[in-house]
Amino acid sequence: MNTGQMMLSIGAVVLLGATVIAVNRSSLQNGTILQQTQIGIYGVSLASSIIEEAAGKAFDANTVDDAVTSTSSLSTTLGPETGETTPANSTTQFDDFDDYNYLWAHPMKVGATGVDTFTVKAKVYYVSDANPEVKVTGPTWFKRMDVQVYGSGVADTSRRKYGIATGDTIKMSYVFSYLNF
Repeated sequence: MNTGQMMLSIGAVVLLGATVIAVNRSSLQNGTILQQTQIGIYGVSLASSIIEEAAGKAFDANTVDDAVTSTSSLSTTLGPETGETTPANSTTQFDDFDDYNYLWAHPMKVGATGVDTFTVKAKVYYVSDANPEVKVTGPTWFKRMDVQVYGSGVADTSRRKYGIATGDTIKMSYVFSYLNF
């Protein structure tokens, strides 16, 4: 084997090595993106589930059994009534929309096997009918729920390794109105 053939062989090995490294790097990046997408889908599903569950409840503690015709008949306290917070880390005892306000001070932990552990927080407040972005102090016919879901970041080891931000927060809002015919 002469020097020219040796140089061609070395060049081919270098080129093959560079190709293998590029393919491995691409595969790692695709795996990270796939993992983050999966985490995001679980987070959005959790937020949607909380909103749908809450929207299926009564508007207010005072509308669980009876209809009300005046906002002065609505509860001024947003949160669960006595006994509705057990068992811990559960919403099974909640009977009205604003009970979910409890999840702001007492976030719920939800584990998704093989994905991540998520923290779910929800804040409920009365809003103006003219502008649902504006919080108001007294009862109205409209309540807004803001839900935040964020992962623990445990599954983000490969993102941290490359200095990419971890633990994205998913935020969703929902306005629930009380209509009495």
